[in-house]
Amino acid sequence: MSKGVIKILLSALLPILGACASGPTARQTFFDEEFENVAYGNFLVIGVAGTYNSRAQFERKVASTLRAEGVSATPYHTVVSGNEPISRDAVLDVVNSNEFDAVLVTRVLAQNADVSMEGGSTSTQASTIGGRPVNFFRYNYEELNDPGSLNIAMTVTLASELFSAAEEKMIWAIETSNSNASNVGVLIDATAERIVQKLAGDGLVSR
Repeated sequence: MSKGVIKILLSALLPILGACASGPTARQTFFDEEFENVAYGNFLVIGVAGTYNSRAQFERKVASTLRAEGVSATPYHTVVSGNEPISRDAVLDVVNSNEFDAVLVTRVLAQNADVSMEGGSTSTQASTIGGRPVNFFRYNYEELNDPGSLNIAMTVTLASELFSAAEEKMIWAIETSNSNASNVGVLIDATAERIVQKLAGDGLVSR
């Protein structure tokens, strides 16, 4: 694909730097038919990410969006008082101590960043911080020579899985994809809202 075509495509996706290029989309990957008529009212929300701040922001947004639906929801990091490791035994202890009836876990499946330059001869290199794919949406950008207008498009795909606390089994799962131009906060918030919207639409949130 020529540079001209790439610029045209990126320009279509990124009319305003920092604005959301497209809303998040959700794809159902699993739904246990035995639980299609079961709704939950007390969620433990867990985000799995390489950075604590991104994980905490995501957990808070999902929990607050669930509470807006009229149910109880708690970010995992607030229950364990900070950046504690996520393990099966630790989660079970939290669930049993707080009487959660459902656990929602969201983890990163894939992410990428597309960079284009307009009005300059500079090339830009993007590299993940720490070289780990689970570093939530975090990139270092090294400008070479004199930069022109820099367009950055980030895409992230998340897997969200809902577990029944009583049965200790996964009952529902989706994959959510979202594209955004460099505004991490907007990307996280929009994706969290889409996940809760799908949960509620599938009848898993008590009314």
